[in-house]
Amino acid sequence: MAYDDLRSWIAALDRAGELKKISAEVDPILEITEITDRVSKMGGAGAPARGGHAPGGPALLFQNIKAYPGSQVLINQFGSARRMKMALEVDSLDEVAERIRAFMDVKSPQGFLDKVKMLPMLAEMGRFFPKTVSSGPCKEVIKRDTFSLLDFPILQCWPKDAGRFITLPCVITRDPNTGKRNVGCYRMQVYDARSTGMHWQRQKIGAEHYREMLRRAAAQSMEGQPPSAVEASKARQFSSGVDIMARTSGGSQMPEAALPPGKMEVAVAIGTDPALAFSS
Repeated sequence: MAYDDLRSWIAALDRAGELKKISAEVDPILEITEITDRVSKMGGAGAPARGGHAPGGPALLFQNIKAYPGSQVLINQFGSARRMKMALEVDSLDEVAERIRAFMDVKSPQGFLDKVKMLPMLAEMGRFFPKTVSSGPCKEVIKRDTFSLLDFPILQCWPKDAGRFITLPCVITRDPNTGKRNVGCYRMQVYDARSTGMHWQRQKIGAEHYREMLRRAAAQSMEGQPPSAVEASKARQFSSGVDIMARTSGGSQMPEAALPPGKMEVAVAIGTDPALAFSS
């Protein structure tokens, strides 16, 4: 990995002249994203550099956030081809595509020599699998009862947004049947200090994990329930992607006291900082 944490990445951007630090006070409600929107549109593809920066503008580090003393906001960090290449440690983004293509096009070895030739690739693939460790940056400071999403300068991006959104979370869910993990980026609307709304479309894998949890929970609490709910709980895959509550007319026949129990295992890493995460 090229960068151990967000601090080292910010330092690399600064050394490369790809970072603009802003000390003036800015508001996380609409103002930061308005500034960023203008900066990121400093010339289209193939346009000449402006203000010493290539199209896409510089990464921005806001250091004085209104109502959040001591907090900083990094934004537009991947807003140019050069910064993307820096992050991936390549001279051309095509290099990444070639690496992926090489792994996707692997053919079964036909003999001993073919197997020997595959050893370097297999060794590299072995490094891809996740490992369970006992410690890490995300465990250096753990907040439980005192945790609040409102402690972070989460942005409201657009005037007609419903509120503040975490816009670049890596949402990690597990398949309830196989235990396999999935990582997806879904906007998360902050409702209050400890709850968010997950904005995932019905075709997303994380959404399917959620529907499966509903089906399993409903199947465990169907005794005495309406026939429509029992039948819906039997279905494991819906080609239309309609969730179980829609299959039972919105759950209108199910009394509140009998709503299916269950808890979905979800972890969220915010942005590119491995030290900033929360789970439920």
